[in-house]
Amino acid sequence: MSITVPTAGIPLDPRALAAFLAEQRLPGRRSMTAIVRLRRERSRNRPVVREPRPIAERLRARIVADAVREIERRGGETVIEGDGTTTGMRVVDRDATTRTVLLRAQGWRYYSRAFGSRHTTLAYVYGTDDAGPWAVRVPGTTETLADALAWMEPAEVTKAKSAGRRVRRQGDIYAIETTAAHDGRGADALPEAHEWRPTTRYLVHRPEDGRRHRPLKLNHPVRFVRQRVLEMGRSNGRAYGD
Repeated sequence: MSITVPTAGIPLDPRALAAFLAEQRLPGRRSMTAIVRLRRERSRNRPVVREPRPIAERLRARIVADAVREIERRGGETVIEGDGTTTGMRVVDRDATTRTVLLRAQGWRYYSRAFGSRHTTLAYVYGTDDAGPWAVRVPGTTETLADALAWMEPAEVTKAKSAGRRVRRQGDIYAIETTAAHDGRGADALPEAHEWRPTTRYLVHRPEDGRRHRPLKLNHPVRFVRQRVLEMGRSNGRAYGD
């Protein structure tokens, strides 16, 4: 036999609800203590419903995760380990048009009891181009993406742009417009992954890891310059970029 209980006017207060249930002569636990205990049990067992993070926050988290994966693949350091603390990377500047970001981590790095801790800043530029993700290390003092990109650009490239000469880029290789007498200069110093084919006027990219930049057609005389950035890791030496 089913028992129908009117829902209108049912009190929420445990004491009043206990009295109401007693009046209805309902079976089961209906004392104020039993009602409070039952509500607490249900509250503990109820799944926690978390509010979804804002879209902008989720996007930054995804960018950081992708960047960290690429930086570590290249041998870079992505966290600063302190004495009981860990500081990770965060996005400080971003250009959505070029899909390029500047990431930084700033904190106290613990070395040992003898040497103690030292304040450290890591900075990287991360982006995606036609060959896939790339990442380079830049000085820790860099605070804007524009400054980082300017620092990455070879002086010869900056000078050529100021003079109105055409500059094309394929990864870490810049092709600078020049005179016919200097056409192809620097081709013998290109990394193995890049090849200049003067007959067809194509600069091609064939790295062992399978990434591929689109072949670059250069119908005007050009000379080649390679980008140099900071080495991955803790060294302050220079290395070739991407």
